[in-house]
Amino acid sequence: MKKNKIIFIIFFILALLIGGIYLTIHIATQPPKTVLVNDTNTNPVSYKEHYFFYQLKHKFPKTYSHLYDGGEQSHYVIPGLEQTQAIVHSGKDKGQLGISKDMDPQGIAIVEDKYIIISAYSKSKQYNSVLWMLDKKTGQYIKTICLDDIDHVGGITYDKEHDQLWVATIDAEKDAQVESIKLSTLEDYDVNKTKSPIVFDYRVDLNDVKLTSYLSYHDNVLYVGYFDKQQSGLLASFPLDTKGNLNKTDETKAGVEPAQTWKTYDEIQGISFYKNKILLSQSYGKENSRLYVFDNNLDEPGFDLDKGDSIKSISLPPYLEQVIGQDDHAYLLFESASHKYRKQSDLFHMDRVIKLKVEDDN
Repeated sequence: MKKNKIIFIIFFILALLIGGIYLTIHIATQPPKTVLVNDTNTNPVSYKEHYFFYQLKHKFPKTYSHLYDGGEQSHYVIPGLEQTQAIVHSGKDKGQLGISKDMDPQGIAIVEDKYIIISAYSKSKQYNSVLWMLDKKTGQYIKTICLDDIDHVGGITYDKEHDQLWVATIDAEKDAQVESIKLSTLEDYDVNKTKSPIVFDYRVDLNDVKLTSYLSYHDNVLYVGYFDKQQSGLLASFPLDTKGNLNKTDETKAGVEPAQTWKTYDEIQGISFYKNKILLSQSYGKENSRLYVFDNNLDEPGFDLDKGDSIKSISLPPYLEQVIGQDDHAYLLFESASHKYRKQSDLFHMDRVIKLKVEDDN
């Protein structure tokens, strides 16, 4: 009798332990609660914070070992992946303010020491593209900025000399184009008052660039890249004039000619200038992404940003988009937590912008 009682107690304790472990895992793995601000979700869409970093550590230990954890925010939650305010692109409600549930993040920019801005487009193309503005110091969502078309917005970059945000777009003929918005225009915009998209302050077509896939501003030059998934891509430079517009050297042509071009790796998603280095993000499909580091030798004859010239590369989770190098670390944006990819249970969904120590070789 006594022996049976002991066995019962042991089984009871084991049942409690197993139940507790199951409950803990169940709670930890549940998606975070939806939090809406002006119809845009501000919560991480896939993982609670502790579970996100636990999964990152076990699935991508090399990436985890390079994480930057100093300074202000160590990461930024990508808003709007569950739902966001956006302008309806077509149909009976065209031009009206609606709610998109299929935004795909593409570009990221740091504005002064004030804001993080993330660009995204509607996968179904039923809604115009958007920009999400976050507080750089706290990571708090500030507002959604609605754009006027369904551009892929594959890259954005901030020009601090002229206080403007550059956005990768296409024109009516689907040719390469860039547009810019003054910081004051961004700060004053309120879609809940205007019920309409923001108005760009400047736009211009680009010659000799097939598409504006990504871009970056550096030392009064706008660098625009073309993504190619099968062969070398192209990077082109466009110097700016004193007004902050692209310097047009041939008035007989409709668009602007690049000052110089370089070949790049294939599958390039973003570029950034970091100290005396150049960072290129490479990604396509479910294979691991890579971050390539180059010495900035763009002024040297024969230099290209392709195979053999990189001084370092870092393996990263799939679906890496834009990268920004700043203050001893790099900000990395992924699209793997968008609506399309969240359906893939075997994929780790990067629903946060992470910061990496680029110069850490460990």
